[in-house]
Amino acid sequence: MKIIEFFKHLLSDSDEDDIGNESIEQKAVKNPAFQVDLGPGITDDKEEPAMAELNEATMKSDAIGEKSKVSQEHTKATYDENVKDGVKDENGQKSKEEARDDKAKNATNKETKNARAKSTAKETNAYNLIILDESGSMTTVVDATISGCNETLISIRNIQKEHPEVHQFVSIFCFDSAHSRYIFHDTPIEEVRDMTWQDYKPNACTPLYDAIGYTVIQLFQKISPQMETANVTIITDGYENASRKWKLADVQELIATLKEMGWVFSFIGANIDVESMANSLGIDSYMEFEQTDRGMSDMFERERTSRRAYNEKRRYMAKSARFQAMSQREQNERKSEMNGNYFVDSRRIAPDKIVSLDKNEIFVFGSNVDGAHNGSAALYAVEHFGAVMGQAEGIQGQGYAIPTDGNSFEELKQAIERFTEYVVFHPKTKFMLTAIGTGNAGYTVSQIAPLFRQAYSFGNVYVPQSFLSYVMRNPNLN
Repeated sequence: MKIIEFFKHLLSDSDEDDIGNESIEQKAVKNPAFQVDLGPGITDDKEEPAMAELNEATMKSDAIGEKSKVSQEHTKATYDENVKDGVKDENGQKSKEEARDDKAKNATNKETKNARAKSTAKETNAYNLIILDESGSMTTVVDATISGCNETLISIRNIQKEHPEVHQFVSIFCFDSAHSRYIFHDTPIEEVRDMTWQDYKPNACTPLYDAIGYTVIQLFQKISPQMETANVTIITDGYENASRKWKLADVQELIATLKEMGWVFSFIGANIDVESMANSLGIDSYMEFEQTDRGMSDMFERERTSRRAYNEKRRYMAKSARFQAMSQREQNERKSEMNGNYFVDSRRIAPDKIVSLDKNEIFVFGSNVDGAHNGSAALYAVEHFGAVMGQAEGIQGQGYAIPTDGNSFEELKQAIERFTEYVVFHPKTKFMLTAIGTGNAGYTVSQIAPLFRQAYSFGNVYVPQSFLSYVMRNPNLN
């Protein structure tokens, strides 16, 4: 098992490690979970070796994984039966006659599937780890940093209130080469206070690798990969220049290994080549900010929007019958895909007239139950984006059809629910929505737009300007 082999290598404490060059670049990595020297603020007060705790945590996780197999197999069998009975998935498309005959059955299956998913969804924990640079160069933006962190804490509190079944925990680790420490350490969000200027006093140099290794491996030892999730955000305004325990190669492998287990990492930087630094760490999503009060404010606003979108995606996905039917490996792969395009735009508005698409974009249009794409948007999808005549619903080329004409309003809602599930399982794709249902189908914007609220919350759906006020729960939170 790769995770065990990696940590055995990383935490090894052989006699050979005590001999040799003592320079920063060559010094061996030894028990970094408890002996990282990030300054006098970090001390090793644990007697139990890191390897013993790691083995115990791994055994516990494996036990939980084995226990969950029976439940997963039962859920998969039920899900497969529902698909057989007429519930569509992204890879299949029934004929027009079969689709019509199965409409009533599909509605029943959908309601049953949703009810089963809600009843089997368990309370889970979500861990938010923010690794925050506190080196001397951050002195110019102290107030903006504290304010931004507090706004992020408010956002996490709101997420907890909206979805109490997902318990949010917060760690904020401020690091420099003189006084690195946790401001909050795996603290339930209900118990987290606001940060003050006494918490954040920039000083000294930037032991970036040590800070990542020290905090991430501690969090790994705490959580159960099968039942919980971790979202790691790294914020810095400078390059690594002071680490003593962790080397770049070790951090790379640590991040790569945990991404395979469904962890999500993001990198935010200023005054450095942010893209290059993120790539060197193996982090897919990165954001650059200007080191001014306004730049910090804009950065934290986008970070909060992205964090909210990530939480919406993982919560919805975890409750879906499709996800519950997957093996642990498949679930981890799906969660890991959220590392791509983690950062989302605050206001996601589709162009009034969509005439071209990027490679990762999908044109979402309204169709009819016969798949006769003769309307303006539908016909354009056929001519330019690969839509298929006779296919009433689903992905086709760079288009996605939602049948609006010929369906009842309840059937339209179910089609939009299927689209919503498709969106959450394709986080790297952007969906450009037309004003579906407001043409030949005869619905109003106020009827249609709210049905896309959940899909919009995932961060990768762009809606017409007229839909925006209906899909945003609260402009201050999205």
